Amino acid sequence: MRAFLLPCITALLLSACGSTPPPKDPDLVADPPLGGSEGINEGAAQTDFQRAVAYIDKEQYAAGKVHLERALKASPDNAEAHAYMGLVLEKENDLAGAEKSYLAALQIKPGLAAAAQNLAAIYLSTSPPRADDAIKYLRAALEKTPGDVGMLRNLGYALGLKGDVEGASKAYETAIAKGDNVEVRFEYAAMLAEAKQHEKAVPHLKKVLEGTKDDPAMLVTVGRMFGYGKAFGDCVAAFDRAIKLKGTDPEWFVRRGTCKHELGDEAGALADYQESVKVKPDYAAGYYYMGLAQLALQKPQSAEFSMGKAVEFGKDSPIGKAAKDKLREIKAINKR
Repeated sequence: MRAFLLPCITALLLSACGSTPPPKDPDLVADPPLGGSEGINEGAAQTDFQRAVAYIDKEQYAAGKVHLERALKASPDNAEAHAYMGLVLEKENDLAGAEKSYLAALQIKPGLAAAAQNLAAIYLSTSPPRADDAIKYLRAALEKTPGDVGMLRNLGYALGLKGDVEGASKAYETAIAKGDNVEVRFEYAAMLAEAKQHEKAVPHLKKVLEGTKDDPAMLVTVGRMFGYGKAFGDCVAAFDRAIKLKGTDPEWFVRRGTCKHELGDEAGALADYQESVKVKPDYAAGYYYMGLAQLALQKPQSAEFSMGKAVEFGKDSPIGKAAKDKLREIKAINKR
């Protein structure tokens, strides 16, 4: 599940800078101020910073870096420039340098949300995650910028990693109150599921299901989570939509079938198991569950045949071993 849990918490996830020459300098919103040498230096720094931002917005990171270096040389207390430099260094895979730049930005301006979010993303993406460090800087930034949804989401994720379900829930619920959306709900539900609080995740998963459009992978993930939360009707609904979009994975039919089984629809479950082996004729799990459904429907002869296929195709896998044990039981029933 972990692959589905980590939220997109870096502010900008853009492609790496290409090798093509940078475009001409973008137009500036204002000319540098006039005056003495101090004003000229400040104006030059602001001009370079504006140009750097324009280049970075166009994914011209190398050109942006040049202007950021000039801006920071002239005005080393520009917190936003340090934060942008951190972003550029991330694009260069220099995470140590990026961390240093984000820390510099936060030292100057503790409430700078982008720096706190991106720094937390670095800490949470390491192996093992540096959750304590992420929490420290996120909380400090939230004191200056309370209610920032991105930072609250990151804080919820970090606290979840620490096993602080109560604290994580508070962060996510505050984020939902400030800016409810599918991504926040899914992250919250995933945290609860990771903490084995599957049934508490269900109301949030319902919102995710409502807001998810044509995304079969997400629908399948939500469907599985509904199953763990014993929301079997919602599980079926999620798999219905996923299979309608892409009915080529035999496991999806088996998953939907097990949820139908839990709802007491054994005939519907059997139909799904049968469909799974049409998609993949040597699918051992499909035959195994087919045999169980046939046994429940008082069809022991058919169950013996299906379970035999599960043994044949499952071989020494866990499903194959389980099928061998069940096949012995079915054969004993058929001999009576």
